[in-house]
Amino acid sequence: MKRILFLVVSLTLLSVATAFSASITEDSSGYTSPAAVKEDDASPEISSDYFTKSEDADGDSQGTVRNDDQSSYRRTAPVREAGSDSDAVEAAPAKGTQEQSDDVTEMRGREERDFFDPSTGKEERQMQDGKWSKERQTLEEKDKKDKTDKKEKKDKKKTVKAPAKKRTPQAVEPSALEKAMGENPVTVDKSKAQPYGWDQLTQFGYSFFKRGKDTFAAQTDVPVGPDYLVGPGDRLIVTLWGSVNGSYKLEVNRSGEIVLPKVGAVKVAGVTFGELPALLRGSVARIYKDFQLNVNLDKLRLIKVYVVGEVASPGDYNVSSLSTVISALSAAGGPTKNGSLRNIQINRNGKVMETVDLYDFFLKGDKGKDIRLQPGDTILVPVIGRVAGIVGNVRRPGIYELKGESTLKDVFALGGGANPTGYLQRVQLYRVEAHDKKVVKDFNLDLSGPAAEQQISGIKMQDMDLVNVLPIDSVLRGYVRLEGHVLRPGDYALKPGMKVSSLLQGDNLLPQYHGGAGQIIRLYPPDLHPEIVYFDVTGALKGDPAQDVELKEFDRVKIFSREQMEETPVVKVSGEVQRPGQVRYLDNMTVRDLLMQVGNVKLSAYLGSAEITRIKRDGGSVTSYSLTVNLEQALKGGEENIKLEPFDELTVRRIPNWAEATERYVTLKGEVMFPGTYPIYKGERLSSVIARAGGFTDLAYLKGVRFTRENVRKLQQQRMDEALDRAQDQIIKLQSNVSQTAASAEEVASSKTTLDNLMRSIEILKAKKAEGRVLMEITSLRDLKGGMYDLELQGGDQLTVPSDPGGINVIGDVYNQSTVVTQRGRDIDWYIKQVGGPTGDADMDGIYVVKVDGSVISQANSSKFMFYNSFWGKKLDSGDTIIVPRQYEKTAWLRGAKDIASVIGNIAVTAGVLVAAGL
Repeated sequence: MKRILFLVVSLTLLSVATAFSASITEDSSGYTSPAAVKEDDASPEISSDYFTKSEDADGDSQGTVRNDDQSSYRRTAPVREAGSDSDAVEAAPAKGTQEQSDDVTEMRGREERDFFDPSTGKEERQMQDGKWSKERQTLEEKDKKDKTDKKEKKDKKKTVKAPAKKRTPQAVEPSALEKAMGENPVTVDKSKAQPYGWDQLTQFGYSFFKRGKDTFAAQTDVPVGPDYLVGPGDRLIVTLWGSVNGSYKLEVNRSGEIVLPKVGAVKVAGVTFGELPALLRGSVARIYKDFQLNVNLDKLRLIKVYVVGEVASPGDYNVSSLSTVISALSAAGGPTKNGSLRNIQINRNGKVMETVDLYDFFLKGDKGKDIRLQPGDTILVPVIGRVAGIVGNVRRPGIYELKGESTLKDVFALGGGANPTGYLQRVQLYRVEAHDKKVVKDFNLDLSGPAAEQQISGIKMQDMDLVNVLPIDSVLRGYVRLEGHVLRPGDYALKPGMKVSSLLQGDNLLPQYHGGAGQIIRLYPPDLHPEIVYFDVTGALKGDPAQDVELKEFDRVKIFSREQMEETPVVKVSGEVQRPGQVRYLDNMTVRDLLMQVGNVKLSAYLGSAEITRIKRDGGSVTSYSLTVNLEQALKGGEENIKLEPFDELTVRRIPNWAEATERYVTLKGEVMFPGTYPIYKGERLSSVIARAGGFTDLAYLKGVRFTRENVRKLQQQRMDEALDRAQDQIIKLQSNVSQTAASAEEVASSKTTLDNLMRSIEILKAKKAEGRVLMEITSLRDLKGGMYDLELQGGDQLTVPSDPGGINVIGDVYNQSTVVTQRGRDIDWYIKQVGGPTGDADMDGIYVVKVDGSVISQANSSKFMFYNSFWGKKLDSGDTIIVPRQYEKTAWLRGAKDIASVIGNIAVTAGVLVAAGL
């Protein structure tokens, strides 16, 4: 029983401990550090450019965001005044975070109170410091771990949900100056109307206050000057060395005093920072002698100021004691576009201490009136005053607030002045008149001397005036253009009396220019329509007044090349040269020059005589004649090296009885004593070469001798290609008639299969080449010599002597296509039975045999008597092939397929391929 009770108690305690641990873990996981919150908040990128276009910041939503962003300045003053140092953890929205932050603040406050307590010893302070430091370190490590875990989860989630997007650089919009100076010159033929209107205008200066959330936080890092007045809330670091050593952080209390250990209270409020060391040195000198002292400011106090009027986020703000008017305005989001930038008032104790004109800072960099704020100061941004805009070709277009400016000259000064591309002969002024209407006025400001100054100063500006400086005509003036076959094309400055020869003189013409004709495209008033003016280039260069035309503005002078205007003359060479073909004719070209151009003559060239065919033109008729030239003498440069004329044709003959390498050799393969390639002499016969090769071996199977010849192969290949094309056309016609002539779906499928097989056979044969085989019967070398098959050899002939294959091939529509061992005295019928006999679809009347020597026997060329055909009793030789085709007459519409199959079979024999067509 005791054991059971002990077990129950143990389980109960274990469950309580587990729940307590889980609650602690949940609380700690709910804590989010302010640094993490700040890191997660995405702050928008805001350009620091004064003149960046931006939307108005006085909307409700923007005001709300700005209030949220500035809450740390406006609502955290009690926490800062409680004694938290600069790196204290700020308040966060989460409940758990707020509680932990308060705990940390409370501990730090106690730590600071213990440190500054004069009655506490040094050792106790260090122990207390170590205790609180250790606890704070534990909290910071826990906070760091939670932050890391959260970041890892967030990164993992991003990786799973969406892949990282690749950032592409954004194109930078070129400035007005870049556009004006970077564009190519606009010629009169490409001129067009200038665009009406102008780009969107923005109010000048307001984009300065849209750079980020913490626009004035960096003021705490500004060095403190000697004129800085120390006050309650400032923290001093006093360092002593010499007879007394120590470093103390001392905060000025509300009474304006600091408490030095063993010295007592010292009044420092209202004392400048420059006078402070002397004051403290005098106080410490009452207790200690022979010491040195140094004073620094550790933390600046916060002061409360008020920003009201036309600002993005009006209200009270706790700002640094070093803050100025501009930094306070930045904290409030800056003036709205309805607020003035030129009449900002600083009220102190009910009086206007200063009026700030931000244009002095924006335009001149003058911060002379950006005074340092005091506690309780009020910054008032009134409603914007009179405004005027300037747009178009000025340095800094925009909308400006007017203060002391009252004339057009002043507005030009605000806009930075007119660009050189501004058209001052017609400056437009758009004006609103007395709540009535809008009008436009034009002014000619292109004056010189005092008159221009007087006119621009005499034009008074009113509220809402808009000045538009139009652009000048962008068309290039005072030029002529040179183009075409020249070295330096482009625009040339037009000078008085300038002529064509001045453009073309020197080395400005490229080689091979056409001197017979050039042209000028000239624009004629009043509508500047183009016309062509002809001139002779050669005459212009010689100074001929009729051809050296005087140039006008916008003229386009074009020079042509000879290749464009003249047919390129050529000469042709053929016959026994290295590179026969056409060669460009050059002036004074001779026969030897032409032969060198084509790589000289071959060794096989007959140099005794060559022929030149020449064309003779006589009025409207053309005749040709030939010239004979001795190439041997011509190559030496003698009188035979005659000059050529355009379109001559030189023919170099071959030496009689000269044979090329391919025409001087034959090849013997297989069962000869010494197979290989042998050179032949003119008129040599087959038996002679076999004898030179040692004759046949004992294994030579002379019935299967294969003799091929190149010119026969070419002829066979031509006929084979023609027959395949005709067969393919017939199959395509039959395929198109399938649906019309077939009686059933089964017949359509069967017919399609048959035709596909025939088409496949054709594709196989198209990939093959004709053998060029010549049928011959050789029994022995002795019988061959002087016989009908002892052919006179030609270059490229090939003789292949196989060994006995030892079998008969049976292919086609039989039950087992195979090779049967040759048996003496057996006939065709016996061999077909050995492979199972013909199938039911076999065409018995179409069976044929391709003999090993290349000849074919069939029932048609065998003797017949009544129902008997000697074909079936033919004795076969080793290497013969029996081919059993398919029967096509069973399908009525495919009767023509049998003829196609027969053609394919014959082509296969020609190609040396044994196939049963359609199988």
